[in-house]
Amino acid sequence: MIFNKILVLVICGLLLCGCNRFAREGEFSLTVTMSETDLGNKLYLFYKGENDSARVDSAVYEGEKFMMKGRVAYPQRALMRVMRGNQRQPEAFEEGVDYTDDAIFVFLEKGDIRVVANKTLRGAVVSGTPSNDDFRVYTDSIRFYRDWLDGYRERFGKAYRDRDGKALDDLNRENVVVRKKKFEVEKRYFDSHPGSFVSLDWLARSYNIAREKSTILPLFESLSEGVKNSIPGKKYKELLSATLSVEPGNLAPDFTAENLAGEKVALSSFRGHYVLLDFWASWCGPCRRENVNVLKVYERFKEKGFMVIGYSLDSSRKSWQNAVGQDALPWIQLSGLGSGCVDVAKLYGVSAIPSNFLMDPEGKILAVDLRGEKLEKVLEQVFEPR
Repeated sequence: MIFNKILVLVICGLLLCGCNRFAREGEFSLTVTMSETDLGNKLYLFYKGENDSARVDSAVYEGEKFMMKGRVAYPQRALMRVMRGNQRQPEAFEEGVDYTDDAIFVFLEKGDIRVVANKTLRGAVVSGTPSNDDFRVYTDSIRFYRDWLDGYRERFGKAYRDRDGKALDDLNRENVVVRKKKFEVEKRYFDSHPGSFVSLDWLARSYNIAREKSTILPLFESLSEGVKNSIPGKKYKELLSATLSVEPGNLAPDFTAENLAGEKVALSSFRGHYVLLDFWASWCGPCRRENVNVLKVYERFKEKGFMVIGYSLDSSRKSWQNAVGQDALPWIQLSGLGSGCVDVAKLYGVSAIPSNFLMDPEGKILAVDLRGEKLEKVLEQVFEPR
C-alpha cells in the first residue's frame, strides 16, 4: 500500500515536471534596445496565440528598452511595431500590408530574442535564437530590394502626378525585373537552408497552393525532417493535402452558387461547353475594363460552344446587379452572397482580380488568367484550328 502511494507520487511528480517543461517549451523574452525614442511610445507585437488566434502584446519604453515575455506553440514570424504616443493603437496585423520604418519582422521561438535599433526599427539587428540568426541572413540578402523600393515609390509617385504614361510603363517593367531578382535570391536562400523555419515560412508566403501545388510539393519535401515534422510543418502539409489543385490539366473543382435571381447553380451543369469562369467585382476597375474584351470574345464564339460564367466578389447585391446592367453582360452571373455558399475564390486560389479559368467540355482546366488578345488567340486555336 505504501509502495503504491509512493508510485503515485512519483508519477504525479513526473507529470508535473512534464507539464512545466511543456509550458516552458515556447517561452520567449524580447528585449528591444533603441537609442532614440520618446517615453510615450509603445512597442506592439503581433503573432498567433493559442489555437492560432490573433494576439497583440505591448510594452512601454523604460530604461532605453522595450521588454516583454510570452509563449508560442511553435516558431513563427511576427510583426514588431513601434507606435508613437499620438497614434491610435493597432487592432490587428494584416499580411501583405506595407508598414513604415517603425516596423520589422522577427521570429518568435523559445529563447532570449534581442533587437538593437537606432531611431527607428528599420535596419535593426535581431539575434539570440537560431531562427532569428537565419532570418538575419535572409533579410540581409534582400536588403537591396527595400533600398530600391524607396526610390521606386518616389519615382512612381512623381510619374503618377505628372500623368507620365511612358515613365509609368518603364517603372512597371523595372518593378517586374527587380521582383524577379528578389525571388531568385530568396529561392537560393531556401535551397541552402532546408533546416530553417525561415525557409518554410518563405515557402508558405511565396506560392499560391491552389495554383502552384505541383511546384510546392517537391520544395516542401526538400526541407529537413525536423522542419517538416514540426507543428508549422505539419500544419502546412495538412493544408497542402486539403487544397485542390487548379492548375491546367486538372479537373476544375465543382461548386454551387446563387445567380442574380437567387437560384442555386452548379458549375458542373455546364459540362459539354468550353467555359470561362471569370472572377470580378463591381468595384474593380481593371475588371470592368476587361469586361469589354470578354464581351467581344463571347459574341464571336458563343455560337460555337463557348460560355462565360461570371463570379462576383461583391459584398453588395445591388452594386453587383447594377454593374452587370451597366456593362451589359449577357452571361450567367454567380456570387457567394447566398447562405451556405462555399468560398469559391478561396477554392480557386484567387487572391487578386480580374482572374479567370478556361475549362474544356469535360471540366478540365485549359488555361488560367487569359486576358485581352490572349483569350481570343486561345479560343481561335480551340474553335478555328489551322
